[in-house]
Amino acid sequence: MRAHIERLVLLGVLGVMAGLGIWMQVNLLEPAETKTAAPLSNEPDYYIQNFTATGRDEAGIVYVLKAQRLTHYPSDNHNLLDKPHLVQYQEGKPARQATSESGWMAGDGSEVLLTGNVEVTQFRNDEDPGSVTRTQRLTVRLDRGS
Repeated sequence: MRAHIERLVLLGVLGVMAGLGIWMQVNLLEPAETKTAAPLSNEPDYYIQNFTATGRDEAGIVYVLKAQRLTHYPSDNHNLLDKPHLVQYQEGKPARQATSESGWMAGDGSEVLLTGNVEVTQFRNDEDPGSVTRTQRLTVRLDRGS
């Protein structure tokens, strides 16, 4: 009788081990379903009304970029600007202002492309009488110290 009980216990342990092995293979060892990210669309994901960005360096403010509206596109991380207004500051020089009807800004904020009736005003100081330049397209790098 004792041999019979030992065989039953041994078969029970083997059965539990087999069941545990199958459970582990199905639930733990199989790769999890990979979720694919939603494809990026050409649709904007957000808008900012009355947008303002301020660039700074060690000396202080380098530029202030404002726009009536910024539209962000996640597909390539760029921004469209409505009525952008850019003022750049450089130590020892008068401020420079640029305005246009529209603009494009790189996702990393490193450059702005101004388009449509671009007007650049170099303000005057004691050494510089100032100037106004008009064009249809202007690229401005927003690097520090520019």
